[in-house]
Amino acid sequence: MLAGSRVLVVEDEALIALSISEMLTEAEGVPVGPAASIREARQLIRDVAVLDAAVLDVNLADGSVTPILEALSARGIPTVIYTGGAVPEDVRHRHPDLIALSKPVLPARLIGELRKAIGPSRPPRSRG
Repeated sequence: MLAGSRVLVVEDEALIALSISEMLTEAEGVPVGPAASIREARQLIRDVAVLDAAVLDVNLADGSVTPILEALSARGIPTVIYTGGAVPEDVRHRHPDLIALSKPVLPARLIGELRKAIGPSRPPRSRG
């Protein structure tokens, strides 16, 4: 389980964003967002002091999620791409270890990849 891990959700399709948020909650994670645009995601990254991981769609209504991925990477926040499209080659080149899942995926797979990305070193948070 995610033991209180705060996970940023960046997804512009409302039903998918809700589904991801529900998966995170069921796995004892704390969804942050969802953000449906690059602008909203940037605001959340600025406003939220602690993020343990992120789930990002590649293509948002207002463009590619690449600037968000770069901002998260600069802060050392592990990211899982969850997309219906392909991950651009330049993103793959800059982030060769990036985990990318194709929609749809079983909840256990998404949660498992997030657990691996977060790693065991982070202590569990209280659910306050």
